[in-house]
Amino acid sequence: MPVSRMRMRPWLEMQINSNQIPGLIWINKDKMIFQIPWKHAAKHGWDMEKDACLFRSWAIHTGRYKVGEKDPDPKTWKANFRCAMNSLPDIEEVKDKSINKGSSAVRVYRMLPPLTKDQKKERKSKSSREARNKSKRKLCEDMRMEESAERLTSTPLPDDHSSYTAHDYTGQEVEVENTSITLGESFSSEQRE
Repeated sequence: MPVSRMRMRPWLEMQINSNQIPGLIWINKDKMIFQIPWKHAAKHGWDMEKDACLFRSWAIHTGRYKVGEKDPDPKTWKANFRCAMNSLPDIEEVKDKSINKGSSAVRVYRMLPPLTKDQKKERKSKSSREARNKSKRKLCEDMRMEESAERLTSTPLPDDHSSYTAHDYTGQEVEVENTSITLGESFSSEQRE
């Protein structure tokens, strides 16, 4: 029987409230602002047990990582976690509070009020409408491409190509008189003749 898993937001709130992950804390619980340690793995002093434990916990929770079955892959855990965070409609990054570099790198996020049922419906209908429109545009584009290709392949070419080739080119010389024209100059009828 499949194990049901929590959605990311309640799971994340539970992790923050547990105080078990170093650096994962509420900055302002009333405003639902929190920080996640986001140290780069290439930096000196990076420790998988300390700096990737939130990402590993999420990978375990989602079933993407099972201890002992696969080699640890903190880069993938972090990428999957970041993608999941970015897809949440009710959590946004507070970019001006985040610290992107150094040993104290953190990302700061704010949990927004949950969407109402009406907002969820509106969002769903908008995304399905956009998907339908995208499909229609793609279909029209494919049909135009097909028609163009059909026109090119169905145009018969004459067996005798003499009508559009030059057989008797004699290499006649043509003299061209050197004239200079300044842009914007207007010519009288005498000059044009």
